[in-house]
Amino acid sequence: MMQIVISTVTNQFFLMFLAIATGLLIGKIKIKSFSLGVSGGIFTGIVIGYFATRWAHGVEKGMTGFSSASRILSTGVVAQAFFSFFLLLFLVSIGLKVGSSIGSIFRRYGIKFVVIGVSIPVVSMIVTVALYGTVLSSNKAITPHETVGMFAGAMTTTPGYGTALDAAGNVDYASVYAEASLEEKEAMLAKIDPSGTLTAENTPALSEEQVAVYKEAASSAISLGYTVAFPIGVLVIVVMISAFPKLFRIDVEKEKVLYQKELDAIADTGKKIPETPLNFMTIGLVVVIGIIVGAITIPLGSFGSFSLGDAGGVLLAALILSYVGKVGPVNFRMDGKSLGTIYQMSLIFFMAVVGLRYGYDVVNSIMGSGLALAVSAIFVEGIAVLVSFIIGYKVFKLNWLILSGAIAGGCTSAPGLGAAISSTGSEEPTTGYGAAQPFAILANVVLCMLFYSFML
Repeated sequence: MMQIVISTVTNQFFLMFLAIATGLLIGKIKIKSFSLGVSGGIFTGIVIGYFATRWAHGVEKGMTGFSSASRILSTGVVAQAFFSFFLLLFLVSIGLKVGSSIGSIFRRYGIKFVVIGVSIPVVSMIVTVALYGTVLSSNKAITPHETVGMFAGAMTTTPGYGTALDAAGNVDYASVYAEASLEEKEAMLAKIDPSGTLTAENTPALSEEQVAVYKEAASSAISLGYTVAFPIGVLVIVVMISAFPKLFRIDVEKEKVLYQKELDAIADTGKKIPETPLNFMTIGLVVVIGIIVGAITIPLGSFGSFSLGDAGGVLLAALILSYVGKVGPVNFRMDGKSLGTIYQMSLIFFMAVVGLRYGYDVVNSIMGSGLALAVSAIFVEGIAVLVSFIIGYKVFKLNWLILSGAIAGGCTSAPGLGAAISSTGSEEPTTGYGAAQPFAILANVVLCMLFYSFML
């Protein structure tokens, strides 16, 4: 009987639908005019994910439920495949729905999206360096490696994380050690041999084997910083995007009216393409094209390389193909209501999966040894988002509908886009997201390379 209960309550589908049901219930709660909407699934998912993973850690071999616990610890509360599938489905459907207006928006706002997309990573890196120089470096357990991982996690940027790992593997640590101070040498040796056997006195230079061990330790440290900060980064952007309209007294309904007037004033004069019924073959084709686009790697010389990844490629392909409208017999303009249903469903699932997968890490990072990195991630992203909001809303006078999406794009955060769509009740934030995200990804890649150039 107990085995049946355990297999049921640890079932991935049971947990996803539980997080969705409770998340949507919480999302309906309003405090004055503020509510979480579909973002509530992240928070209920975090709670459920934390307790499910905590339970799994306590199950030993031979105990009832060991196979379920092993599955949770090896693949997560829910599998990564669910995360990727619902994310891509959300991005392709929302991209196809709003892509027809992206040309008009670019003609009106142009370089402003580039500024928003780049400013968030740049400000975040400035805050990261400042925190390391004033606070984090005093903690012997935190090195530049954990710090750059924290930056990438706070920005929820997988390309930045990958760039940091690549950069860490290409550093000449033998030379770095030779030029380091006594204290810095001791810190490097502690990474190589935590037992304390190696000291600066008995290790005048690093051997090839010691350099290899340090590179592995550096990669682990970057991963630690990224793992701690990533879920914090997700939460910060979701909360800030949802709270900004209330904090700064933004009348969202008025913004919708003004935005529509802007669209009407700059509307395309080209041939109108009629919408066709929902076509899953076309949706599949867009995803395939997007994944191919996302896999294209653009070399940046000494700065490494740049690619959009699956998510960025799919969104970009959906926006462009929807804007083009029709290629030969293939019509990319499909029924808006049907696409809206798909994106709403996939967004709800995606939010719940994010919470379930990262719930344990969120709570552990706040309660455990990663507290300093977790708190730093809040400042790293929070300050950058606030600065970008001031630039976009106060200086550029951008409409909140597209600015909210651009801010989420600057953080390369799909959950942030979900929060923007939920809090505004409009799909238009997607345009800002798609316009700003590629520049944010590029900035993150370059900044992670520069960090290693100057910090080591």
